[in-house]
Amino acid sequence: MIMLSEEIAPLQFLTRLPEEFAQNLIAQGSCEVNAVLVGSDINLKALTNRTLVRKESVFVSLSDKSIAIIYPYGAIVFFNTTTSATVELITRCQSFVTQLLSTPETEQFTVLFQPDQPEGVIQGKVSIKKITKEHLEIIGSALSKSVVLEYHENRIGNLFDKIEPIAKSLKDQGKLGHRANDLLKHIGASILMVQEMVGKIEVTEKPLLLWEHSELETLHAQLIEDLEIIDRQKNLERKLGLISSTAQISLEVLQQHHSHRLEYYIIILIAIETILHIYDLFFSTLF
Repeated sequence: MIMLSEEIAPLQFLTRLPEEFAQNLIAQGSCEVNAVLVGSDINLKALTNRTLVRKESVFVSLSDKSIAIIYPYGAIVFFNTTTSATVELITRCQSFVTQLLSTPETEQFTVLFQPDQPEGVIQGKVSIKKITKEHLEIIGSALSKSVVLEYHENRIGNLFDKIEPIAKSLKDQGKLGHRANDLLKHIGASILMVQEMVGKIEVTEKPLLLWEHSELETLHAQLIEDLEIIDRQKNLERKLGLISSTAQISLEVLQQHHSHRLEYYIIILIAIETILHIYDLFFSTLF
């Protein structure tokens, strides 16, 4: 972990977009936007030392030319930021992160400032007419959700690797090679993943600002389509359903085996008791 110097100034949290930042981007004509997922969530209340609305993100100024948006579900989106500034902010946030990722997920976009062009995604790049806080929120929201989906797609791949031997054992041998606790862990991991995506992240929900800025609907829709947010979410849900079904079926089979084993034990005990009773009767008649 990189240590910060005590001389580094406190973070500058923004309520509006600095004019210097907007003018610099206009002069540049474009900027790189990078999303980084650093953990399962970031305690923004502790980080900012102020009361925030639930699920509210915060804007941070890194310089006159760069800013970042920090999301409570563990993602940070950087606009026109150097590598050193990116590392510095991530390091600052690490103390407030739950389940810090050893290898952060990342994703990147190029944003073009083109006042005379329609807003949207053009040849893999995002074109905007204005540089406003709302525009950056729409871009940041889509990109942060995409990087979270990428993380869960990798997680679900690992779950599939664990479920596959269970299904194969059922198919080839008609029995399970895993303990009930292991199966319960798989089911729990699936349920937790759904809760994280639907409860904390709201992947398929539109940003609230679209209610007041309907002119950004087209930009948002094209970003969601280009990043395949909806399709990836549905694919994840389908895979999660398959994993949960496989684990639940396996548990039912395991419980049946335990039930049959218990029945055998009862039968054996009854047989032993019967034999002992006959033995007592036999010897009682002799004496």
